[in-house]
Amino acid sequence: MPSTKRVNAMKINPDPNPDNISPGLSTLRRSTRMRTLSTKAKAIAAFSRDVDTPSRTTSVTQSKKRARTEDELDTPDYRKKAKLDDTPPEGKRKKQVTTIEHSTVPVDPCSSLTDTHRVYTNEEGIWDAMLGRTDVGKNANRFYVIQLLHPIEDDSSCILYHRWGRVGENGQTQKKGPFPSSEAISAFRKHFKTKTGSDWTNRHVRVHKRRKYTFLARDFGRNKKEASISNDDKGRSLELKKEPKSQLPIAIQNLCTLIFSTRLMNAHLNAMQYDAKKLPLGKLSQSTIKNGFAELSILSEVLDKPMGETAASHGGFEAAVEILTGRYYSLIPHIFPRDIHPTIINNRELLKRELDLVDALGDIEVTSKLISSSIPTDESGAPINVLDAHFRSLQLSSMFPIESSSKEFHGLHQYVIDTSGPNTESTIKILHAYRVERQHETEAWLMAGFDKIPDGDRLLLWHGSRTSNFAGILQQGLRIAPPEAPVTDYMFGKGIYFADVMYKSTKFCHASLSDNTALLLLCEVAAKPFFEQIHENINAEIECRAMKALSTKGLGRTQAVRWQDAGEVLENESLVGCLMPKGPPEDDTESAFHLHHNEYIVYDTAQVRLKYLLMIQTE
Repeated sequence: MPSTKRVNAMKINPDPNPDNISPGLSTLRRSTRMRTLSTKAKAIAAFSRDVDTPSRTTSVTQSKKRARTEDELDTPDYRKKAKLDDTPPEGKRKKQVTTIEHSTVPVDPCSSLTDTHRVYTNEEGIWDAMLGRTDVGKNANRFYVIQLLHPIEDDSSCILYHRWGRVGENGQTQKKGPFPSSEAISAFRKHFKTKTGSDWTNRHVRVHKRRKYTFLARDFGRNKKEASISNDDKGRSLELKKEPKSQLPIAIQNLCTLIFSTRLMNAHLNAMQYDAKKLPLGKLSQSTIKNGFAELSILSEVLDKPMGETAASHGGFEAAVEILTGRYYSLIPHIFPRDIHPTIINNRELLKRELDLVDALGDIEVTSKLISSSIPTDESGAPINVLDAHFRSLQLSSMFPIESSSKEFHGLHQYVIDTSGPNTESTIKILHAYRVERQHETEAWLMAGFDKIPDGDRLLLWHGSRTSNFAGILQQGLRIAPPEAPVTDYMFGKGIYFADVMYKSTKFCHASLSDNTALLLLCEVAAKPFFEQIHENINAEIECRAMKALSTKGLGRTQAVRWQDAGEVLENESLVGCLMPKGPPEDDTESAFHLHHNEYIVYDTAQVRLKYLLMIQTE
């Protein structure tokens, strides 16, 4: 066996400062004074006014001009004056971390109060709400922020703050108060109900009301270990002047730089029109992701049965897809130009694109939380390189780069060349290849008895995904779509999909969004016996299990004709008896198969063990 440098996985520790973020500060002028109301009657009178009408004593951004309403802010006439993000001009930016005893929710960056105030919290929770409302027919695509803000050293009084506008823009801000905390809470509740039609106590109950906003659940919870870290420890870690040198091999440093890049994460999300400013990464709750899948599942039902009961209950197919699209966009915010109506999700292609987005959000959210929970110190408290901390957070049993001169690397390279498609040898380059072992995968494999299946029933197969998804994949493994996702939009049911040609898997990598770099897995899959299919079958999982098969094989016109023992080719004892293709696949143009290439689908995560990760440069 060639000599290799093994990097053992390190224990994960929480981040001493997970909120070390730099939200953009608004260029809006700070008010020079705040008028304090002297009586309770005045306070109640102020609350009784329409909160979208500026108060002369509390307006922040409109002291000399009237505040614009939601409708005005969401029309093309306002387009030229609108800022398209929450980032202030250069020279105005200021790093600010909002630290709250019971939460990590930040003060809205456009409030001009990030230095002086905190979001109010009490035993009832965090008094913060992000709302969304999309009406496709009216080209309305809006957000609404409500917060109770109190001075850092005094939570006896609060300001009722809100901001509203079109998704993707700063919008308009307004403040009222300060008022006693109890009265501010009452005003918050009243305003929330006005906007959503629901009581604040029922905010997590998903109820759709026409022309009302949807509450967007955000995750502001703290890790128990994180909460135990003292402020002194946090301060010391932030004051580090010089970052220690990484102890990882260069190849693994390059991998961590790639998969933990927030720039690339945002590039992938922007390409899918997701607005990460309204639901920031690291604060996106799992319930929001599940609800996103659920909304798409209802849309899928309407697409399946245009004349069905669900469509009819919404006024017919056209009305249904418009209404349901708006409900989905209200939950998962998208950016659309003012002069372009939000895209109606009225066909399978558009629905699949949104399913990919919500699925990607799940993996990227894992990555974001890993970034925020990675403490750049070792067990003794000594500082370590941030890449080392990120790598440790993956909790791998082991990962090490494979020497390019080894037989193992040569075998992997041949698998790439043979299956990367015609005329691609000069455009594909392996930058790095890694052996990977995830914690608990082998235990699950053995417990399920897959070590006892005959030689030749295991296959070494490809799986591709966006680089932004890979920290989540390495930390949690390949996953199956949740119950909330529509089964009809997976060709052979909900499962983990593999290919025996790299070319097919590369299509799912979207390498152009990651500086033309793709990451692909080679996995050991307990695959035989097959349940073979020549056409799409959304009930394949049920029928596969009924046939006592281990996987569904969608037969393609291009077939791997010869197979070889991967353990022998790659000099990897753990893969002895596992097969991989030998030579390039061959076309059978006269076959009646629906697919161009084979697909292999398993419905149990225990059937999969990650073996190799390849970093590929494409042109």
